Amino acid sequence: REFLRAINQFAVTLTEMFLSNSSFELQLWNNYFHLAVAFLTQDSLQLENFSQAKRNSILAKYGDMRATIGASIRDMWYNLGHRKIEFIPGMVGPILEMTLVPELELRKSTIPIFFDMMLCEYQLTKSFSR
Repeated sequence: REFLRAINQFAVTLTEMFLSNSSFELQLWNNYFHLAVAFLTQDSLQLENFSQAKRNSILAKYGDMRATIGASIRDMWYNLGHRKIEFIPGMVGPILEMTLVPELELRKSTIPIFFDMMLCEYQLTKSFSR
């Protein structure tokens, strides 16, 4: 839970201080996305691998942090605005990795990112060849 709180604080700082054209830091944003995906896909959060009793206990105490961080990743993606194209195709793999986690709310967050990536690519190049 503390790690999730730290990632969320990192997201706030990125949005407030490193999003404008004059202060945009591609590497910091890239690091955020990779860190968030690594958190989301770690073995200790894959609740479907636990017994039903353990899963229920974790959900009661912490909730499903995968859905929480997935929604944050989605929101951060849309915060990028016209800069999203700078993360395509580099973020396709990590977002695909998120989509493969068998959690419905997480998929509801990640599938629109894929669609948006395709839309951004098409608007820029008028093709999907990259």
